[in-house]
Amino acid sequence: MADGQLGAILRMAQIINPQIESDRHFEIDLEKLRQLPAGTLGCEVARFLDEQGFEPIASGDWIQRNHDVWHVLTGLSPSTEDEFILQAFTRAQVFRPSCAILVLVGLISGKCTIGQIIKGLKYGKLADQLIDWNPESDWETPLSEVRKKLGILLLID
Repeated sequence: MADGQLGAILRMAQIINPQIESDRHFEIDLEKLRQLPAGTLGCEVARFLDEQGFEPIASGDWIQRNHDVWHVLTGLSPSTEDEFILQAFTRAQVFRPSCAILVLVGLISGKCTIGQIIKGLKYGKLADQLIDWNPESDWETPLSEVRKKLGILLLID
């Protein structure tokens, strides 16, 4: 996605959504995370960002800045279909009108199925509240342990 498109989407989401802990510190230091052992949350987040050619999201509220971390936690790719599923997961975690709108767009356009959305919502409800979690405290923890600690089931088939 082009930087201009991402910026426009983030600005629109900031207008539509109540801002969740917008002043809460969260930063991804890719150089530091790349040095962590394979399989740790931090290393896997860096790998995801590097493989996709993404830069960490540095603007928006806490949920927006953690979006790519949630991709890693749930096992969802940045494909169009998986983005809609992650929006359902996110909507189950926090009040995000933009998530509901995007899920509806995905369903109407046929980019995702009702079954996938229900699964995303269900798994989002089953997981611990991620808003209460500090990802930085788990950068060095194996990803499988972080998922277990947070009650996150993989959303990929």
